[in-house]
Amino acid sequence: MQAIAISMFIFIYFAQNPRIRLKRQHHSWLVLLSMNFLQLILDLPVAMSFYYRERVWPESNAFCLAWVWWSFSADAIALYLMVWIAIERHLLVFHSQELLRGQWRKLLFHYIPIIICLIWPPIVYLGLVVFPAQCTNAWDFGTLLCGPPCYTYTGTYGIYDFISNVSVPLLLNVLINILLIIRVIKGKMSRQPGIDWRRHRKMILQFWAISTLHIALWSPLVTVSLIQMTVDPLFMIDQYTTLEYILYYMPLILPATCLFGMPEIVNKIKDFLFKRRTNVVTVGDLARTRQTRQTQQNVTVR
Repeated sequence: MQAIAISMFIFIYFAQNPRIRLKRQHHSWLVLLSMNFLQLILDLPVAMSFYYRERVWPESNAFCLAWVWWSFSADAIALYLMVWIAIERHLLVFHSQELLRGQWRKLLFHYIPIIICLIWPPIVYLGLVVFPAQCTNAWDFGTLLCGPPCYTYTGTYGIYDFISNVSVPLLLNVLINILLIIRVIKGKMSRQPGIDWRRHRKMILQFWAISTLHIALWSPLVTVSLIQMTVDPLFMIDQYTTLEYILYYMPLILPATCLFGMPEIVNKIKDFLFKRRTNVVTVGDLARTRQTRQTQQNVTVR
């Protein structure tokens, strides 16, 4: 509930502030937060139901098909968006003047990459999960996500999915983060002209917070999967489900992580909570107030 509340607060804040909403550095992570919000209300409740019942509900092949397609697509979209956000931060910090010139550059270096990140994974998993060409899905209602879809056992398609939709985006995210750290340190030490480090500081801190969260939660699962595929198929086989479970912390933590570098939103949340607390009158307070008034009236009568 807290993650949903924070997400809604951020959405309302940007909806009420068009001047801030129109700034390009906010678009990509707002799209990421929107996808995360959909995972909170669509994917996470189903997973929580599975862990509570220890079975998928409802036990339907069509439901499993939709759940797996959506879950895989949402995860890949998030990983792709993180790569683009990392690249975009480089462009905004070190090449912002060049990118702002001309509508075609804004379209090419801003809107088109976001659109590709949003539409490519659902199309890929539509072919891999919904309409597999080489196999037939056999769902297991006693397993998270109804068990792996059949394409993961075919070799080529499973390796392609793991490399292109998970491993490569995560690796690129790590490498681009390291490069950004090096360029920022080098730029500040050399006092590179034309860059307002104070203006970019919030944006960079927010990106590092979000990126670190993705890397920290995805790296264990990807590392173990890579070892299983190349060295030992039984490596940490008993802990693999736990590693999958860790990924469900992502939708819960990401909204709060997005607040890094946005102190104005944090202050508004604090003001809202403070006003709410001061306006709440408990039943105990009412009882004590009535008792005090009654005592004062009795004393006056006497």
